Amino acid sequence: MKHLVVVFLSIMMLQSCLGDKKAVNISEMNDTGFVNDNFKGNLINYSKEMSACENMSASDIASMYNVSEDMVVFEDISKSDRRVPNSAPICTFFLKDGESDFQWLRGSMNIQREIRKAETAYDIAKAAGNGEEWEEAWALNKSISKSSEWIKGMGIAAVWKESSTELKIKFNGYTLNIYPLKNRLNKSEVAKNRDYKKIAIAMAKAAGYIN
Repeated sequence: MKHLVVVFLSIMMLQSCLGDKKAVNISEMNDTGFVNDNFKGNLINYSKEMSACENMSASDIASMYNVSEDMVVFEDISKSDRRVPNSAPICTFFLKDGESDFQWLRGSMNIQREIRKAETAYDIAKAAGNGEEWEEAWALNKSISKSSEWIKGMGIAAVWKESSTELKIKFNGYTLNIYPLKNRLNKSEVAKNRDYKKIAIAMAKAAGYIN
């Protein structure tokens, strides 16, 4: 059953990477060299009531995008009455650029807790890269994506996926997922040709997860 779960989720990942998928690279799948052996420990530890962006502010986002602070909408759902009990910490960001909110830039930051072996549905969490044994799933996901690249020396491991504009950083006990503010339908924003990987890393630093 465990093997079937892994295979099933692997197929799902392949199908979800339309336009970005490539043939599986066996050597990449078996290579755990992306793990940072020099990791010194978390700067922020996981807790079930934590915020994903407590140390950030609208002014941080404004500085990264070179806009005025009043253009940024900063929502820390973890600190609001809209938070569902025991839900994952998440923050959402909007940049009011354009004639309507249809053109606004949107981004987010969330935390996925690491699932322990003794917990329910551990096999599914492991196959998705959210379990204690996460390395194999991370290597597989990287090996089938043309636009993914490892980022050395960041957390226990870090991967940037250009096709989905996503930065994932693994820490002890959780994974931080960052999606910098973007909108492909906003032509003026697209024309700026921003370095979203650089912005995502800046967001991780502003939030206090990395130096």
